[in-house]
Amino acid sequence: MPGEDFGTALRRLRLERGLSMRALAQRLGYSAHSVFSDIEAGRRIPSEALTGSYEECFGLPLGSLLPLRRRALVDRARRLTDRPAPAAPPAPVAPPAAPLGPGPTRAAPGGGPHRPAAPDSVLEAAARLAVAVLSRTRTVVDRWRG
Repeated sequence: MPGEDFGTALRRLRLERGLSMRALAQRLGYSAHSVFSDIEAGRRIPSEALTGSYEECFGLPLGSLLPLRRRALVDRARRLTDRPAPAAPPAPVAPPAAPLGPGPTRAAPGGGPHRPAAPDSVLEAAARLAVAVLSRTRTVVDRWRG
């Protein structure tokens, strides 16, 4: 177990005993196995009480998993506090310089009825807005995954 992260160690111990996540959940008194999936994937750190239940279930000496749990807590604290400062939010998109009116028209494909042409400034503003939204979405997703 030296060098192993907590979730990986718990997964290895479970698999060495031939237990599925559902079987482990039942043995530990849980109705669903999603908590254990999150723990093994490193998305959660089990409480001290649940860590003791793991030790009992796996036949390990009392307190043998606590050093791994402590290291997982320290690693998580470092990840959360050693992050670079979040990037500044994107600059707001400026409204078009000229008021939007009907503007010039162009024929629709196939020679159908005419429709107003979009001024270039509107298209540029829409493109800037799309880039800003995508950038912000990536930042939020990266923080969530972080």
